[in-house]
Amino acid sequence: MEDRVVWNASKNGSFSVKSLYNILDSGGAVPFPWRIIWSPCMPTKVGFFAWEASWGKVLTQDHLKRRGWSLANRCFLCCEDEETINHILIHCPKAKVLWNLMFTMFRVNWVLQLTVKDTLLGWSDSFVDKKRGKIWRAAPLCLFWTMWKERNRIAFDNEALSIQRLKTSFVCNLSSWTKSCLDGEPHSLINFVDWLGSN
Repeated sequence: MEDRVVWNASKNGSFSVKSLYNILDSGGAVPFPWRIIWSPCMPTKVGFFAWEASWGKVLTQDHLKRRGWSLANRCFLCCEDEETINHILIHCPKAKVLWNLMFTMFRVNWVLQLTVKDTLLGWSDSFVDKKRGKIWRAAPLCLFWTMWKERNRIAFDNEALSIQRLKTSFVCNLSSWTKSCLDGEPHSLINFVDWLGSN
């Protein structure tokens, strides 16, 4: 048999642009948590913020320092560590208060990842029913938005940190933003929290 060139990416051995695109599309794709970020239960602005946070593009103090700004980099919320988006939204002791509240509301134990993107990629709702699953998928985005708004109150409005305001804001936002996804489920805040933890 005579030697010939064979393109292994197609069944017939012939090159096609479509087969090349299929190789590039499947092999080089970067995993991204778009299903959670673009939740129909959440306001678009919250989705955009989560999208920016997942890519590490939020203008936190570490980004400003890289752009040449001369400033002391310290988290506005805890005043203990440098401010990065992963610290503010996941690792800050003040953020952990909200994470613990959320896990308590859903009655689950969970281990958070190192980054916002990895946390969202690993966010599974297989242990809850369909309606609670919608709320569970929306909860980290609501938490991110709540932490960022509190950080901005402290940074720009010179307000003092209020853990109670943080908790209340998170629960109220989660309840009001996800009402459209609940279709007749509990409408009062107390009933909403009770319903989340029920089996």
